[in-house]
Amino acid sequence: MPETEGGSEMSSSNQKTSTNFSPMQQHFLTRLRRLLRLRKEQSNKLNQGGLQLIDRAIYTTYCDAADCGVTVAAQQMLQRYAVPTKER
Repeated sequence: MPETEGGSEMSSSNQKTSTNFSPMQQHFLTRLRRLLRLRKEQSNKLNQGGLQLIDRAIYTTYCDAADCGVTVAAQQMLQRYAVPTKER
């Protein structure tokens, strides 16, 4: 796949550097991506307690990623998968 296909130079640059993550860093980023996707897909189906559990898992996984030195990548992921909260 050419680098210019599917995004800007910045996103292709990020894909190149993602292979430089350690296995532990990659683990936490993958887990964070999965939890954020789950939160986005299931937000309309879960009650308040279920949403709080997912949100806490996202927060702790973000903290783990930050502790491993991939704070910027984790923050970018949080922005990409942002889900507006509902007032209940």
